[in-house]
Amino acid sequence: MTPTLASALVDLALPVVCGACGRPGGRVCPACRSALWGWCYPGGPRVVLPDPCPPGLPAVVATAVNDGVVRRVLHAYKDEGRRDLRGTLLELLVPALDLAVGALRPPPRRGVAVVPVPTSPAARRRRGDRPLEQLVAAASGEVAGASYRSVLTTRGRPADQALLGREARAVNLRGAMRVTSRGACEHLRGRPVLLVDDLLTTGATLVEAARALRSEGVEVAGAVVVAATRRNPPRGALGNHRRRALTSGNGSMTSVVLPDGRGWFDTVLRRPDGPEYVEQVTP
Repeated sequence: MTPTLASALVDLALPVVCGACGRPGGRVCPACRSALWGWCYPGGPRVVLPDPCPPGLPAVVATAVNDGVVRRVLHAYKDEGRRDLRGTLLELLVPALDLAVGALRPPPRRGVAVVPVPTSPAARRRRGDRPLEQLVAAASGEVAGASYRSVLTTRGRPADQALLGREARAVNLRGAMRVTSRGACEHLRGRPVLLVDDLLTTGATLVEAARALRSEGVEVAGAVVVAATRRNPPRGALGNHRRRALTSGNGSMTSVVLPDGRGWFDTVLRRPDGPEYVEQVTP
């Protein structure tokens, strides 16, 4: 019996509910699947950075905004045991990873090493496995020139990042990551490395992962995430942020709620294929 047929028979016996809305209709129902693409950046993955951008953060490529269906699918995959949603998340992660690998100049002769951000021991015990590493390994296998290398681990017991603010996140993770062994990075030296995480929020996790690799003489060329979290500035700050978006040259990402509540402005500066711009993203 083929895996596809076996999966279909299981679905008939135990109807699968949507990982985003909980209704019957497949792993991601048609309505939620359609909504999923609405949270993706128009034109495909792009370079994004948080605002403020912490020192030491490499350029980050993301496919989507961490909201709506994207956020719910990520949560279900990681924390509700819905590993069957990996295929849906691969549709978001693979294009971003492919863009990042293809953007490296000159093209690396030895290929690109793809290193996942490590899962904390507490999260691993809670989940029973390492869903991020599994997702990154699968994505690496679909991108030409990319090879998966899990060489980072955590030490100590950092607090849950989701419960902390921007400054506390940076302090919480400082010195919290290291390479798995003394010789773990030998095969990474002399070739570019891309870090991969599921989300970009303040950038603290990627900064710490990059620090741990750089301390071993490894070149961190960039980072890739499925989605980037938007920041919600105070109402009335639209003019300030719009002016900043059109004049800043440091490459930042911010989000603004329009005063009448019509939607978000997601500002990403200096895309690889164009100048600064402001575009509205509607849910």
